[in-house]
Amino acid sequence: MTDIALMGRAGRRLAIAVLCLAPLAVMPAGCKLFRRAPLQSTVNMRDPHITGQLLDGFYGVEAGAWRWTARQFSVKLKTPAGAAQKGGTLRFMLTVTPVVIEKSGPITLSAKIGGTALAPETYSNPGSYTYQRDVPAGELGKSDVTASFALDKSMFPGGADRRELGVVASTVAIESK
Repeated sequence: MTDIALMGRAGRRLAIAVLCLAPLAVMPAGCKLFRRAPLQSTVNMRDPHITGQLLDGFYGVEAGAWRWTARQFSVKLKTPAGAAQKGGTLRFMLTVTPVVIEKSGPITLSAKIGGTALAPETYSNPGSYTYQRDVPAGELGKSDVTASFALDKSMFPGGADRRELGVVASTVAIESK
């Protein structure tokens, strides 16, 4: 009998785990398999490398290009060079779908970066929009910022789809002025 066969169940599991994980111990520290994607100032929802920047309220990529949001959602963005001195501009490219307007009526989007609430915008018709607001330099002094968004309403599609749906997101960015 082999040594593994003589071990108890727990011992066999430990031996298998050690054998499976041993190659990881000798991998170089810079191995691409475990390297995090660098933080970006522009987050394209179709990019699979940015999922770590989507903090909450985003669903999976659809049609290879966009994501539904929940009623509340947030994203981490790299602060662009010069923004701490000049201020910045937050841009959120979104689509309000006909079904959201039909089920919910006009919806209002608001955003916040740090302690600064940005002016809301109301969408009464379906279509593609860019929510764009200035961000004061005082909020952009760190290497990254969190942009938090909230909708006053959302919808639940019903049936098997139990998600709370807000708007369709395609890009969120912060740019230096």
